[in-house]
Amino acid sequence: MVAHTQRLSLLNLPSLNLDADIAMSMDRIVEASGLSRAEAVERINAEAKRHGVRVTTGSARELGLATFEKWLNANNSEHMPSIRALNLFCHVFGSSEPLDILARSHGKGWRVIESEEAKLLELAKTERQIKALNRRKRKIEAEL
Repeated sequence: MVAHTQRLSLLNLPSLNLDADIAMSMDRIVEASGLSRAEAVERINAEAKRHGVRVTTGSARELGLATFEKWLNANNSEHMPSIRALNLFCHVFGSSEPLDILARSHGKGWRVIESEEAKLLELAKTERQIKALNRRKRKIEAEL
């Protein structure tokens, strides 16, 4: 994530109530995967076990289908995944969209970018540095 520092007035504060947006995003991702919800829960539980990530609270050892259904319900803001569970969900489905929703809520300019976008950004910054160095070089050469 890239942080952009700015002063926010009370009129342009970002919305931090993202429950419905995240739930809808997760629901779209599961639908697009072609997996049933039960299969999705199995994959999440398998990856949670593999990586040692606890995605449930209380005494539950694994994510249940009923809880997963609540996570995907935009009208149920009482049952949201923890940040660990959301992170694992993104890993399992190969999508950063829910995390990008979180990032965008913190102000203008914050985004989650994928590795190819990061490389393009690094390339653009490097090109900008090269141009600045070439200008500096020409200025020094002109002074000689």
